[in-house]
Amino acid sequence: MKHLLLVSLILLSSCHSTTSKKGQDNEADSILLQEELHPDSIFKSEPIPTEEEQGQSSGTTAFVLQPVPRDIPTGEAISPVLLSMQTEYDYYPLSTTEVKVTVTSHSQQEYICGNDYSLAYYNNEKRQWETLPTDPVIEDIGWRLQPEYPTHGQTIKLYTSEVPNRAGRYRIYKSFNDDTKVAYAEFELVDEAGAKRLRKQMDAARHNKNIISSQNLYGSYMRGDSIFVDLINNSIHFQKLFRKEILNYSAINYGVVRTPSPFTQKAYTDTLQVSMRTEKPVYPIGTESVDVILTNKNLGQQILFFGEYYFIARKQGTQWIPLYHNSLVNDVGILLKPHGDYHFKAKLYPLFNDNTSGQYRVYKEVEFDGAKEKWYMAAEFRIE
Repeated sequence: MKHLLLVSLILLSSCHSTTSKKGQDNEADSILLQEELHPDSIFKSEPIPTEEEQGQSSGTTAFVLQPVPRDIPTGEAISPVLLSMQTEYDYYPLSTTEVKVTVTSHSQQEYICGNDYSLAYYNNEKRQWETLPTDPVIEDIGWRLQPEYPTHGQTIKLYTSEVPNRAGRYRIYKSFNDDTKVAYAEFELVDEAGAKRLRKQMDAARHNKNIISSQNLYGSYMRGDSIFVDLINNSIHFQKLFRKEILNYSAINYGVVRTPSPFTQKAYTDTLQVSMRTEKPVYPIGTESVDVILTNKNLGQQILFFGEYYFIARKQGTQWIPLYHNSLVNDVGILLKPHGDYHFKAKLYPLFNDNTSGQYRVYKEVEFDGAKEKWYMAAEFRIE
């Protein structure tokens, strides 16, 4: 009986040793296979478990892919005239974790690349570009940029847990046509001081009357590294134009896009011995402003009181729709004595209002000095 028991134990031990060896061989083959599939990746293995831990676990080893830097490609630079790479914004705050890049071919030539890329930061002190961690797993998907399909986009992750973001210039590189050609997109990360610098540049552009957006901007303020911009016409179209002409910064807040609501309050051209009219009844398309005359014809001693604010509306069907205008005016009170005229220019802002042919009105709210009741005066004119 003792001999039989001893033989059984020997057989069990032999079977266990054979199974373990096969498992180790399979595991080694798995590691080699993963290394062949991901030659640029770094594998991080967990510590070898103790015998007690081995008895409690299934015996498998977990591997975690780590982000890895990739060398800057050295192919021939592609002219931006033939192919361009651009990030969605030129400037981003330090808290940014993702950047979208778009590649566009502008020629009849075919460009081929993949999802692989390199990311670099310019070290001003060392005066050199330093490679940064990139996605450890790159899907083997080919891009074929042709005249019929010239554009392709990609989202690039910034691995801030590996290397914290620093203020300064960054580049995203991509290789094309079997690594023979290369292009890059450049962007900048800014801290709060950098955001203040951008706002100063933005305010300086307001004096450039050759661009539409300079006349569409009437105010801005800051909160941290965010810039809040007030546009006269705050539509999606003019937000895009502002980014193109003045400042393309991802942390700009334009506020809520609103469509002007019809003006429904009653208005008068002549009432209570007060009248308002434009200098001419008709103006050509493209007119920038109209001259308005407000007259107090009161025979008594009633003085007319009002401010600088006014607005212009265009008639659409049976409704009067206000034009986009600058609502920021000096908060001053103006007194108009009896038998007096008040002249002012009403701006139509034709650059960002579709001032087509039609009927228009200038509105201004007025009251008699010392009275509580207010009303609207209106001066009508046509654009043809």
